[in-house]
Amino acid sequence: MSGERLKEAALPLFAEQGYEGTALSEIAKAVGIKTPSIYAHFASKEALFLEIYRDVIKHELTVLGTIKDQVYPTVDEALRAFFYQVTDFNANPAMKRFFQRAIFFPPQSLATQMREEMTTYEAMTSEMLGSLLLQKMDETRKKKWVHVFYCLLDGLSLEHEIYDAKEFETRRETAWEALASLI
Repeated sequence: MSGERLKEAALPLFAEQGYEGTALSEIAKAVGIKTPSIYAHFASKEALFLEIYRDVIKHELTVLGTIKDQVYPTVDEALRAFFYQVTDFNANPAMKRFFQRAIFFPPQSLATQMREEMTTYEAMTSEMLGSLLLQKMDETRKKKWVHVFYCLLDGLSLEHEIYDAKEFETRRETAWEALASLI
């Protein structure tokens, strides 16, 4: 039994049921061990949750970095690829759902620490976006564009849960068109 296997089992449970709704016994059962064995790998449920949260952030930054580093014919196309990647809620759905839940409904005992780490994640994402945007606009306009980007991302993350796939794609394209008009 490894800590990685525990995290793989815990991720979809936390994604679907949230932190409070997931018992360590469910995670243990999913990997075929007794609950106390989890403590050989993680000091607590909080520690397990936080490590998964950090893994998800690291994964997202890696994927976004790959997009940023690709060569696109135009800056606009690079920004579009970036936007569509972060709003692709069907790629790694358990990971995306976990991330949404963790951001919007963090465990009370971890809320401050998770917000601090989210601020760091957002700063790193903004830096990636900023390096592209500076080719097109000044610092003030760049900051405003990034603010709108995050508002649209947050809205689309909710709309993905509400609307069917066709309606969501229509809304996603409309959001991109509005954002692109600000470039």
